[in-house]
Amino acid sequence: MLKVMNDIYFYLKKQGADSETAKDIVQDAIYKSMIHIESIATDKYRAFVFKVAINLYLDYCRKSKKFTYQALDENLVSSTKLTEDLLISKDDKNQIREILEELPIKFKQLLLLKYDMQWSYQQIAEYLGMKPDGVKTNLARARAKFKELYRRKENEKTK
Repeated sequence: MLKVMNDIYFYLKKQGADSETAKDIVQDAIYKSMIHIESIATDKYRAFVFKVAINLYLDYCRKSKKFTYQALDENLVSSTKLTEDLLISKDDKNQIREILEELPIKFKQLLLLKYDMQWSYQQIAEYLGMKPDGVKTNLARARAKFKELYRRKENEKTK
């Protein structure tokens, strides 16, 4: 359960939540999962808690009208930090974050779940209530949009 809590926390941070908000949301999500623990299939627990946490965060954003980007604390180290993250320069990380913020929330969420959290298509489908083929299609669109925005930013740099 601690791994799930950490994963949710870092996911919320990447979505733009500040540290205290992310901690509160994780706590609320775990509490709600404990209330409904008997009705949650063991293999779907992680997806259930993530879905609750994301919904709580979206509610928080709507109530506070907070949809602005919060910079990540570079001192925080995710337990799932990828080797690629270590190789990407700080400027590249900032550019990637900026591009992610420009994407529609659905595309941003899909890209983070697939490439940051390394979820399978099936896990993403269960979490988002989609079919795996729909996840693949939307991920392809998200990647294409990301590449388009990335190329546009690169062209702006060279001008």
